[in-house]
Amino acid sequence: MQSHLAANLKSDFQQHYRRFEEHYDKGHSANLELKQAKSSRVWMIAVLALLFSMSSDFFLGAAAAMFGVYFYRIVSAYMQRAQSEDAMEEIERWFSAKGLMLQDKTPFFKGDDQLENPLNLFEDRVYQ
Repeated sequence: MQSHLAANLKSDFQQHYRRFEEHYDKGHSANLELKQAKSSRVWMIAVLALLFSMSSDFFLGAAAAMFGVYFYRIVSAYMQRAQSEDAMEEIERWFSAKGLMLQDKTPFFKGDDQLENPLNLFEDRVYQ
């Protein structure tokens, strides 16, 4: 099993790891935002406004606007989560090409099947 990383790539490892953490956090917050958007009760009010829309164009417009807001929040949160996942996947492929794998936010060598030796990419003893 490999025990050291190339010292000349230290800054690349650290930079890519920081980018991964940033996208991981963005993806986590986008996932929470998506859950919150889906649990929103705006659509219930929109349905109620649709019932009143039979006698008023105002309520028809209000219902349409509420449905628009509801679905806009869901779609925008889903797109943010997808962008973060794509960026994380790209960075994971880079780490994989260098002989590392990421489990959540923790890097390990590929040969570490039991995931018992996590790496701290900011310690000098990891690099040779």
